[in-house]
Amino acid sequence: MTTIAEEAMTVPAEPAVEELSLKEGRGQALLGTITAAHFSHHVTNSLLNPLLPLIRDSFALSYGESGFAVSAFSIAAGLANAPWGMLADRIGSRVVIVGGLFLMGAASVALATAGSYWQLLALLVLLGIVSGSYHGPAAALIARTFSPRVRGTAMGIHITGGHLSFFAAPAVAGLLATATGTWRTPYVWFAAAPIVFGALLWFVSPRVHERAAPNGDRFAAFREIGRVFRDVGPVVSLSIAFQFGIAALLAFLALYLVDARGLSPALAAVFFGVPQLVGVIGAPLGGWLSDRFGRRRVMLGGLALMGPAVYAVTIVPNEGLVVALVVFGLLWSMRSTVTETLVMDSAPPGRRATVLGAYYLVNAHVGGIGAPLFGFLAEGVGIATAFSWIGIAFVGMSAVSLVIGRRFAR
Repeated sequence: MTTIAEEAMTVPAEPAVEELSLKEGRGQALLGTITAAHFSHHVTNSLLNPLLPLIRDSFALSYGESGFAVSAFSIAAGLANAPWGMLADRIGSRVVIVGGLFLMGAASVALATAGSYWQLLALLVLLGIVSGSYHGPAAALIARTFSPRVRGTAMGIHITGGHLSFFAAPAVAGLLATATGTWRTPYVWFAAAPIVFGALLWFVSPRVHERAAPNGDRFAAFREIGRVFRDVGPVVSLSIAFQFGIAALLAFLALYLVDARGLSPALAAVFFGVPQLVGVIGAPLGGWLSDRFGRRRVMLGGLALMGPAVYAVTIVPNEGLVVALVVFGLLWSMRSTVTETLVMDSAPPGRRATVLGAYYLVNAHVGGIGAPLFGFLAEGVGIATAFSWIGIAFVGMSAVSLVIGRRFAR
C-alpha cells in the first residue's frame, strides 16, 4: 500500500520553517480565515453557470454563445494562474491573495454593467484574470504552514470554503435575481465579501514566505514544473482528463435542468449547488483518506466510481436527482482535493505557487475548451441527448481508470 510517508520520500527536503498544528489556536485561526477567504473568492465567480439561463435570456444567446461565455472566463482564469503563482513565489502569497481578493470585488461590480454580449465576454475575461490570483498562492501558503502529515486534511478543509460558496452563492443569487428581475444584482451585492475577508486575511496570515534559491537560471521554474510532471504527471493527467468532462457538464447543468428537466431557473440554481454543498464533506474526507492511505490510491478509486455517478445524473427521474448529485459531488470534491495535494507535495517549497499555478492553468484551461464544444454538441443533438452521451463517455473513462490505474497507484 502506498502511504503518504512513502510518497514524501521523493519530495525535496523542505527548509526549517515553523509548522502550525491543526490542534492549536494559531493553526486553527489561519486555516479558518483562509477557508473563509476561499469562500469569499468564489461568491461572485461562482455565479456564471447557475445564472446562465437568465444571462442567456438577457442577451438572447444560443448554446454555442453560452459556451463561449463560460470559455471566456475559464480560459482567462486558467492562463492567469501561472503568472500569479510566479509573482507569489517572488513577493509572497499573502500580498497576492489579498490584492486579488480586493480586485475580485471591483471586477464583480464591473461585470454587472455589461450592456452587450461582447462587453460581457470582455468583462468575463477580466474576472477570469483576477480569479487566477488565488488558488496557487493559497495552496502554497497552506503547504508552507502545515506538515505533510496533515497537509491533505488542511487542504481539504480549505477547499470546503470554495464548495460551500459554490452552493450558497448560486442558491441565494438565483432567488435574488428572480426577485429583482435581473442577473446583475447578485454581482453587485456580493462584491463586498472578498474585500472584507481579504482585509481579515491580511492580519492573520504569516508575513514571510519561502523563496527559491537564486541560481542565475532563468528557466529554473520551467525545469521544476517539468520535474514535477515527470514524477506525478501520468496520474494527474488522468484526473485532468475527467475535469475536461466535468467542467462541460457543470457549465451546462443549470441549462440542462431548465430546458430538459423542466425546473425553474431559481430551483435549477439550487440544484446546481448540491454537488458543491456535498464538497464540504467530500473535500476534507478525501484529504484525510489520502493522508492515511496515499494520494494516488484514493484518487484512482474515486475516478473509477466517477463515471457511474455522472451517468446516474442523466438517467434518474427528477425525484432522484438530489441523490445522484450528492454522490457525484462527493467523488468530484475528493478528486479535486487529492489531486491538488499530490501536486503540492511534489513541488519544491520555493516554487510551490508557480507549480500549482501551472496545474491550475491546465485544469481550468481544459474546462474552457470543453464548454463551447459541448455547447455545439447540445445545439446539434439536443441538450438532453448531449448529457446522456457525456454520461456514457464518463463510464468508459472510469473503465480505463480501472484498467490502467494499478500502474499509477504505486
